[in-house]
Amino acid sequence: MACGDPAITVTLAYLPNSQLNLASLGVAKSLAVLFESPIIMILHASNALAGNATSRLALWRFTLLCGGILSGLLYALALPPIFELVGGQWLAIPANLSASVQSTILIMSGWAFVIAWRRYFQGLLIYHGHGSALAKASLARLLILCTTLFIGFNLKLSGWLLAGSALMVGVTCEAILITGFAYQLGAVVRNIQVPDLEILEGLADSKSAVDLPAHSAIHLPQNIKQVWKFYYPLANSMLVVWGGRALLLSILGRDSDATTAIASWSAAWGLVLVIANSTRMVQQIVIKYRERLPFFDLFVFALSIGLACSLVLVSMVATPIGNQVIASFIGHDSVLLAQIKPVIWVCTVIPILTALQNAGQGFLVSQGKTSRVNLATWLGTFILLMIAGLGVHHHLDGATSAAVAMVAAMVTELGCLWGEFYRSHFQLTRR
Repeated sequence: MACGDPAITVTLAYLPNSQLNLASLGVAKSLAVLFESPIIMILHASNALAGNATSRLALWRFTLLCGGILSGLLYALALPPIFELVGGQWLAIPANLSASVQSTILIMSGWAFVIAWRRYFQGLLIYHGHGSALAKASLARLLILCTTLFIGFNLKLSGWLLAGSALMVGVTCEAILITGFAYQLGAVVRNIQVPDLEILEGLADSKSAVDLPAHSAIHLPQNIKQVWKFYYPLANSMLVVWGGRALLLSILGRDSDATTAIASWSAAWGLVLVIANSTRMVQQIVIKYRERLPFFDLFVFALSIGLACSLVLVSMVATPIGNQVIASFIGHDSVLLAQIKPVIWVCTVIPILTALQNAGQGFLVSQGKTSRVNLATWLGTFILLMIAGLGVHHHLDGATSAAVAMVAAMVTELGCLWGEFYRSHFQLTRR
């Protein structure tokens, strides 16, 4: 799934005004994902609640409501008066990027709703053991996206129009396929025993679902209000994470060469995520198998996946072939290449950190400790913005400052996640 962003980057790199297009896409995509962020964890909630029909229906209604509201807000952001205030004054988007960023956001206004819909059905498929369906749909999304890029490139469409359209067409087709797979494979109609509603009503007044084990059938949320109590810390966590990423671009927008800094960071980070995002489904494996497999096996699995992906990233910057791949990736732009390579070197540890981050989140989410996940993201985002701001303030390279800040933020988050897991798991085991 992560290969879509590099495909777009390569296409834009060979169009006129490549740096401007890459920077515009980086800002627009960051804002779109910011509005998507509250529903990113729908996948995790769907996985955790899929076994109960009442909980599943409540989450579905919650998904539609949240997705619709967030897409409406994203559309409102693209309106000229609001965009001028938020984009121009608050986020300090460079004036030469403003029009293309605004137009791209308008094209992607339905992004949050489509993503919410897709992630709900992805969670159901994962719960019922149909992970291969996700892979098939993601491959189809990539194929459709690349086909759209190819057609648009040959039609010589503007970079912002091509990028926004390809993203929306690809993700919409994927959502349709995921939904079809979920119904075809029975992930929607299957039901596990519905808990005693009288017991649930008695518990709802005394204890929040957030404080209860996610896999305990008695404590599964049964209505939108209870879903919100369970889900709020997870939504808040992602809102903080992606809000921090949007503010990071705002910090880079204050760099002495803002357009180059934003373009190089967006391109480099997109390439890093191709590798690092390969580890993100570790979290779903942990949630699904936490009670079936020993902790050590799951931890080694996560660590080995992260290490393998980091070695792939190292090979891209340490070998001549890898250097050629990077150069081709950005259209042999020497200015971008000089800034991107140090960023990728710093980020070679990101896949390991991402794997351990998702494993830690998976263990805590499966225990119902979503508030701890929320705290970890707050701490990590604070470190991210502080270090990036200090780097730009002291006139260090903007993109490299962002990379160093990202690594420091993830290390901070890992300390918070695994510290809580150690306290709750190993100390309890000793007793």
